[in-house]
Amino acid sequence: MSRSKGVSTVVGAAIFVAIVFTIIFPLMLYLNTLHDLYMREASSRLSYEVERFNEKLEIHASIGQPDALNRTTLYVLLHNPSQLEVKIVAFYIESKQRGIVPIELSNPIVLAPGAGMSYHVPFTIGPDDEVTVKAVTARGRSYTAPETRIGPRHLPYILFVTVENMSLRKWYKVNVVPDGMIGCVSPGSSLNEICSGTASYVIVPPAILRLHKFNHEKPIPIGYAFFHVAPGSYTVSLLEIEQGGSSKLVDHVRVNVTDGDVHVLLKSEFGEPLTTMTVLLASNNTVTLIANGTLIPHHPPEGDVVIPFTISLGNMSEPLENVNISLSITQAHSLTATSPPARTVHYMLPSESYSSFFIIHVEDPDWWSFIPSLSHPGGWLEYKVTVSGKGSYTGNIYNNLTTVKGRSYVCVAGSLTTRCYLG
Repeated sequence: MSRSKGVSTVVGAAIFVAIVFTIIFPLMLYLNTLHDLYMREASSRLSYEVERFNEKLEIHASIGQPDALNRTTLYVLLHNPSQLEVKIVAFYIESKQRGIVPIELSNPIVLAPGAGMSYHVPFTIGPDDEVTVKAVTARGRSYTAPETRIGPRHLPYILFVTVENMSLRKWYKVNVVPDGMIGCVSPGSSLNEICSGTASYVIVPPAILRLHKFNHEKPIPIGYAFFHVAPGSYTVSLLEIEQGGSSKLVDHVRVNVTDGDVHVLLKSEFGEPLTTMTVLLASNNTVTLIANGTLIPHHPPEGDVVIPFTISLGNMSEPLENVNISLSITQAHSLTATSPPARTVHYMLPSESYSSFFIIHVEDPDWWSFIPSLSHPGGWLEYKVTVSGKGSYTGNIYNNLTTVKGRSYVCVAGSLTTRCYLG
């Protein structure tokens, strides 16, 4: 009996060991392998999400110069600022005229950390089309170019040019030209104009702004020009245009336009202004009629002579302050007259004009005499108009900047006849 119990114990132990080795150990090995696979997959997924989160891509959309049909090519400027490799697998073009156009790349664009490149997207933009570009990476992220709705008539950025130290006696021309195939430019004053491979703007002396600083320093001759541009590299040139039409390169600079408006500063060679003033009288040798006088009571003929005038500051002049216009009578024949008060213009810009008039009160003391040969009804005045002022930039005092002479005749209008004395 005891022997049978010992055999049963051995058999039971053997069966238990068999169960452990055939079921428990494989199950534990399976669970361990499954846990290892789960941890690897979780680690891989976590690493993927971390890489996806840390992935960065800078993308800018640009266009080239239009062809004969005013169609432009599409470019993207790519830069990888992250520490991870970026692989671009597709582009999506949102077109105003064609909707969403997917472009899958058979050969993905691979950007190493810190690398950058430009890429010609196989897409043509029509003259009235506008597009927005999105890039899709292998990690599933998409990046949209900030230049939304870019097209030949809609360029995203402004290139602002300031020209300092300008000469008031010259014209200036600002040229903007793309340095390569990427880039398109149009004048800032244009409205809905198709861009091209070059644009220019002429700054004439009247358009030179004079800026008075708050500390009351003298104004600075500064000119401005601005252009609409697409992302790219450009050369901005400043040329001086002489009076004969010839031009000379004064300054130039290369500038990159990528993610915003750009301000460029150019400097010219200053030259003394050529300050000129023109005075126009309404008409020389004019005739003014005055009423006849009376003997009882004695009152000689009298009246007002009106002398209109217009002054114009030359295009190549500097601005003038406290412009004084005076009229002086140089000779009065058979008349008595006094010079009228002067006129003052506080500030004048080049090419600006000012019109006004002088009023001269005259009397004719010799209109009647008991001796007919001594009666001289009427007469004439000879006068000169002088303009002076102060240059607001140089501070020069322009005395007698210009002088013009004139003559006005005065006739006495009687009840039956009009009499004039011409000397």
